Amino acid sequence: MKKITLLALIVGFFSYSQDPLWSTDFEDYATADYIVVDLDGDNNNFAPIDYGDGVGTTDIKFFSASWDSVALTPDNWLFSPEMTIPANTESVTLTADVFAQDADWAAEKYSIGLYDLVGDLEYNFHTEVLTNAWSSEAPQTVSITITSTEQDFSGLTLRMYVRHFETTDMFRFVVDNLSVSTNGNLSTEDLNLSDIKIYPNPTNGLINIAGIDSNKINEILISNQLGQEVMNFDLSQISNNSFDISDLNKGIYFVQLKDDSNKSKTVKIIKE
Repeated sequence: MKKITLLALIVGFFSYSQDPLWSTDFEDYATADYIVVDLDGDNNNFAPIDYGDGVGTTDIKFFSASWDSVALTPDNWLFSPEMTIPANTESVTLTADVFAQDADWAAEKYSIGLYDLVGDLEYNFHTEVLTNAWSSEAPQTVSITITSTEQDFSGLTLRMYVRHFETTDMFRFVVDNLSVSTNGNLSTEDLNLSDIKIYPNPTNGLINIAGIDSNKINEILISNQLGQEVMNFDLSQISNNSFDISDLNKGIYFVQLKDDSNKSKTVKIIKE
């Protein structure tokens, strides 16, 4: 965990489930809440680049340069949109595809991790100097997991970051296909994983719960793909083992069922 000055620049028995929290192929770069920071102040920063065929197919990635007519010494940061790590998270996994654009000048240094912009705290998952260029067609896929015994991220609102730094006179570092996933702690005592079913899925709005009496459910939380809570229901709002999400926009959501001891089960649903 490391603190740096970025805020001045930008204002029982358990089973485990891997839950996708956020991911991107950067096709949403123009509309999503990405932040780029040129910490070295040379006016060269992370920027989108299209590796598509030029005749209608796009393939957006982000790059940061260590050479552009002259040698550069970047300290450039790319931040994802904000996401909130679910309660009782046992581990967090970050993945990214990376490569150097020039095979003869491949020694680009980078790191990936999570960042708390409010507290100005960096949680570094991985740092590496590329020894092979790799390529757009065959990038290096990096996947790093941090467990809660190493660092408990539960309940924190964070952004994934990619940093390009301590490199000079190479060419370009390129990144694509970022993702954050969590391993949640799901009780099999009060909420039996094999018994509970949520249907229909996909749904137009009304969702039924089978395999458990609704009076054993204390709360239902609905989150979007950024980990933001968008709807919740308490026991009094659950009628005949069903609840209604008709007011939500179409998309993918995560339904977390919680009992009175705060044990939970999370299910991915599709709202049509």
